Amino acid sequence: MRLRIAGILFVLLSANAGTPSTSPGADAEAEDELKSVIIKNFVRYSTWPEPASSSAPITIGILGRTSFTQTLHTVLDGKPVNGRPIQVVELKSVAELHRCHLIYFATDKNADTKQALQSIRSAHTLTIGEDDRFLDYGGAVKLQLIDGHMGFEVSLEALDRAGIEISSKLLRLGQIKRRRDE
Repeated sequence: MRLRIAGILFVLLSANAGTPSTSPGADAEAEDELKSVIIKNFVRYSTWPEPASSSAPITIGILGRTSFTQTLHTVLDGKPVNGRPIQVVELKSVAELHRCHLIYFATDKNADTKQALQSIRSAHTLTIGEDDRFLDYGGAVKLQLIDGHMGFEVSLEALDRAGIEISSKLLRLGQIKRRRDE
């Protein structure tokens, strides 16, 4: 199955982002805004194992592109999801990873990605990235462009390891990477 909700997300983005421009920088910005909406949906439809205070923020950390961090700040920071505010933080070191509910890897530095994923391997953290080998490195969700549409692939093994459940309503829109033992 492939994610074909780009049209729906475009409507959501249009409501949040105004009229898109046609310059190359605007294309990257529009793609980042689309990714922001997708991240918000993953937060909305995910359940973490640890009980949290109903008023505690959901922390989203970003490793990589500062421009993407700025977009997430604009689109998501302070917005409520499931009654809890979102807090967006730019991560500068591996030590900061453990304070996040979700980490987005907006980098193509494979060694850094592998090291970061190893350091949070047993943490209850949802990991999302863009690199073609992100799931192979131990990440949970890989965003990808498929035929001009934003899609995703999910590693059930990584979700199990993190103790995170994602609603089947969202999972059915993406591709499932099969476990190694299947």
